[in-house]
Amino acid sequence: FAPIADEAGEIWGLLRHRSNVQLGRIELEGTGTRRKISLDVTVDGVSGAALGVMSQGELHALALSLFFPTLPESPFRFIVIDDPVQSMDPAKIDGLAHVLDRSAKSRQVLVFTHDDRLPEAVRRLRIPANVIEVERKENSVVELRHSLDPVERYIADARAIASTSGVPEEVATRVVPGFCRMAVEAGCLVAIRRRRIGRGESHQDVEAALTATTRLTSFAALALFDDKERGADVLSRINSDFGARYATAFQMINKGTHQGVVGNLHDLIRDSAILARQIEQRT
Repeated sequence: FAPIADEAGEIWGLLRHRSNVQLGRIELEGTGTRRKISLDVTVDGVSGAALGVMSQGELHALALSLFFPTLPESPFRFIVIDDPVQSMDPAKIDGLAHVLDRSAKSRQVLVFTHDDRLPEAVRRLRIPANVIEVERKENSVVELRHSLDPVERYIADARAIASTSGVPEEVATRVVPGFCRMAVEAGCLVAIRRRRIGRGESHQDVEAALTATTRLTSFAALALFDDKERGADVLSRINSDFGARYATAFQMINKGTHQGVVGNLHDLIRDSAILARQIEQRT
């Protein structure tokens, strides 16, 4: 049991991010069929009442710490988990993503969840994963499809509008740049979260900063300079780092939602998709 107890402690170390709960010895007590696990759990160094004051998310994370460990000789080379992120705060979800990645090195890991925060964490942390959406339609017909990240989803919507012959031109020339703008903004959000959370800022502080930001130029300034007050420098940075055509695309989608755009919508969609991905990689 000792290797399992040691691994459980390591996993708790990943899941307990920003928690003052510490997990000490894990032991099997009793004999024969009357065995139970004894946990040495303390809060701020005080033992005894820890389990009574732990949050639901902490209890859930502790249970997962005991669930994941397995011995190398185990014949079961897979893990199936249903909705493991319930009651977890964002920091613990990041820890869970790292635990899943660690387990996936030697086993197939299958996770069911209704919570979008886990796929977001996996993408932000650049953890390889196949994200599949399951939709149950009428008469219990089940449809599986690969999940699109926000940039892909907005670009797909823009292409659908641009390719639909029945959409009036005056509508398409305003709706398409709106979807392109949301795609670029989504790329900015990934870059901002990845950089700021990666350097130790709390999820709460990062989301508060994003909530206080409303303009595309400000989001781009945060993504490119880590300073939303440098909006005046965004176009020149896009032009120098990515190319003039992408600076033009940025201007078009920034104004096109209100004024409409003139030109080839498919070219605008392509350039917006590339720009969104380029910004997304800026960390």
